[in-house]
Amino acid sequence: MRIYFATNRAPRRGGGPDAFGGRFSPRGLTDLRFGWANFDDGDAAGLLTVEVAPERLNVPQADLERGDLSRQRLGSQMVFAAMRAEMVERCADALLFIHGFNTSFEESLRTGARLATALSERPLVLCVFSWPSDGSLLPYLAYASDRDDARASGVALGRGLQKLSHWLRKLPSSEHCGQGIHLLAHSMGSYALRWAWQSVRLSAGQRLRRHLDHVLLVAADEDHDTFEHPHKLGGVADIARSVTVYHNARDRALMASDYTKANPERLGAGGPRNALLLPDKVRVVDCTPVVSPSEDPLGHHYHLNSPEVRQDLLAVLADVEPEAMPTRVARTDGRGWRLRPGI
Repeated sequence: MRIYFATNRAPRRGGGPDAFGGRFSPRGLTDLRFGWANFDDGDAAGLLTVEVAPERLNVPQADLERGDLSRQRLGSQMVFAAMRAEMVERCADALLFIHGFNTSFEESLRTGARLATALSERPLVLCVFSWPSDGSLLPYLAYASDRDDARASGVALGRGLQKLSHWLRKLPSSEHCGQGIHLLAHSMGSYALRWAWQSVRLSAGQRLRRHLDHVLLVAADEDHDTFEHPHKLGGVADIARSVTVYHNARDRALMASDYTKANPERLGAGGPRNALLLPDKVRVVDCTPVVSPSEDPLGHHYHLNSPEVRQDLLAVLADVEPEAMPTRVARTDGRGWRLRPGI
């Protein structure tokens, strides 16, 4: 199994599974490196190799004067082309994954492999955006540091999404593979997505074309009013066909964020503050009835641990209409759906 990655972390000498550390690239917040990790099939613990896509950014002055960049090699283009080839070969969609708080580079790759395994009923080519989120033994300081890092990483993530958009626009229509591109943000990854969206929205008035099919926000460590404000995630639905919010009222990790970090109520705990005013493309799913303390003690990783949540995610990716999903029961108050146990 191959997991692709993009990262704005500082590289370490020697490569290997810990090829990137817990701080930002010394070349700046927007510096991105691309590559892939190889795993034993179906075994997220069996990380074999990590390879960074080679780059050649500098070209001779004479080439620059002629506008000839043919000798330039970009890691992003190599990875995008490799992903496209795999999507064609396997008839697979692409899933972009943004991890959450306190995650090392190696663990971000393993989590990506676990996610691909959890959703293996549907062929997916998975790419992890790994931002500096290594935490520490001091939880309060670590949380504040990671939150700042998630915000700063939004610029790099936004640049990565723009690189993908630019590459897709230049791709001849005859080479379009016809597969979907989705994005899943977990926990504080949703906060990084907020700042990526702001970076794209505010960069010289440019807008990101709608290349994404489904955006999935799972256990989002984001404010519950985020869709109400243009300086948060308001308007993010413009870059996708749908946005689905998964929340769990007994999410212990988000309780800590809410009560001990003085944050507003969390989107991933109680859902949006006013779901009745959301755009039609934003759907809300309450996972509380299906999250088992024995399978998920924190109630925060149910996209990996709950069979009902996994089946619902697969149904979204398969374009099943919300009303036709056997995993869901419509809420009587009109605020979305609840998942039913035992599916």
